[in-house]
Amino acid sequence: MLPEGRSIRTRTERSRYDARVDPPGLLAFDVNETLLSLAPLRSRMEEVFGEDPPVGEWFARMLHGSLVANHINRYRPFGAIGVEALLALAERRGVVVSEEHARELVDAMKALPPYPEVYGALERLFDAGLVMVALTNGSAEVANAQIENAGLHPFLRRVVSVEEVGRFKPDPVPYRHAAEVMGVDLREMMLVAAHDWDCAGAISVGARAVFVSRPGAVWSLPSPGPDLVVADIAELATELVG
Repeated sequence: MLPEGRSIRTRTERSRYDARVDPPGLLAFDVNETLLSLAPLRSRMEEVFGEDPPVGEWFARMLHGSLVANHINRYRPFGAIGVEALLALAERRGVVVSEEHARELVDAMKALPPYPEVYGALERLFDAGLVMVALTNGSAEVANAQIENAGLHPFLRRVVSVEEVGRFKPDPVPYRHAAEVMGVDLREMMLVAAHDWDCAGAISVGARAVFVSRPGAVWSLPSPGPDLVVADIAELATELVG
């Protein structure tokens, strides 16, 4: 959902926002929490932290670490940041976790399942001729494993990992890189993400953006807002190809 005063651009308003909902030259999907659910990590983390495991806080700390890496110009793989974030959380909660166990938990992200509607929605978009990629803060190795294990590889042209440029989203560089390697103008690219900061990064370089308002995902940033807000990827497919 969006803050008061921010409009949600839906299919019923297609005539007003034609240029914004026309199918793009490139659809770039964020992966974690956009295409894939983090829910299975909860049970894995319960083994370490007990009830109410800090899955959300862990992911937030990973994002924080990536932003710091950008700011000080010291890129490190997202997985390494994830291990460090998990160890820090364990120390904070007084839980003993070995580095090896922390790595195993991070590796569990390779087997995250897609949200229920994702496969069918991507199939509709693919059949309509849209070119799609994954644009992820994860490494190419992890992201390719995720897409393969989730069964989404037939629909995505390739994985574009930030490790190719050494800068994490929402830095402008990864979005520009994705457009460049796919041979499209940034204005022809549409980012799809369940994170407002990711959408904001794409918008800042002139790309279009779709905010996926998964349960718990709230747009909390100032204008400009996303070009489109959808509840899930199935709604996005309906918006773009009917």
